[in-house]
Amino acid sequence: MEGSSTVRAVDRAFDVIETFTFKEPELTLQEISQRTGLALATTHRSIQTMIKRGYIEQDPISGKFRLGMQFVKLGGIVIQRIDLTRIATPFLQELSKKTEQNVNMSIYDKGEALCLVNIESFHNFQFGIKVGQRLPIYAGALSKVIMAHLPNQELAILLSNKLESFTPYTISQEMTLRAELEEIRRNGVARSGGELALGAAAIAAPVYNYENKMVAGIAISGPEHYFTGEQTEAFTSELLATAAVISKELGFNQVK
Repeated sequence: MEGSSTVRAVDRAFDVIETFTFKEPELTLQEISQRTGLALATTHRSIQTMIKRGYIEQDPISGKFRLGMQFVKLGGIVIQRIDLTRIATPFLQELSKKTEQNVNMSIYDKGEALCLVNIESFHNFQFGIKVGQRLPIYAGALSKVIMAHLPNQELAILLSNKLESFTPYTISQEMTLRAELEEIRRNGVARSGGELALGAAAIAAPVYNYENKMVAGIAISGPEHYFTGEQTEAFTSELLATAAVISKELGFNQVK
């Protein structure tokens, strides 16, 4: 009963939210009640809860209700993700063309690395990351470069969890991983070989936004035999140049 009651409450909240339109951005309690088909008392309770959370505001003069600024914050998160993909993709395509390797971009999402962009090379590389795929935040260059730039509090939570080993090369010991993340922060680049899949290698770098905050990681990946000696240095140089260009397009200013 409690579960079904909770679901009904959520449905009612969405019913209230969806009554607001561009033509009618402000409504009275009676208008919301009529359009949702909810009783006045139920409508009032739902609105008061959303006011406390910042999702609805009440005009102090007219007494009418409108959507709150919390929606601006949430909308900004979605827009930033869309803009990030739109801005970064052409540069990532060029990076893949220059290096002839797979190129990906991922972001941090709910304790994992979420892939937003996947550009495949002409190589038949079976370990490529697909758009929408989620990967452990601690394994592989792309995940590690994101993890290295997370706030300390978030990092502590992630490191308190048991870390699974996917191959003999997965770094699953907390102290070893902490040292690896510190090195990534110092060098500005992450590397991996066989951490998620044997035979796969990657190099990754962070991307920053106008707030000078890490918003994504980008990576070059492919078969390990392509990532040796001078070739790795060349890949790293191209990767860092691409990360810098994307960051600049997102408003990053290193001198802030």
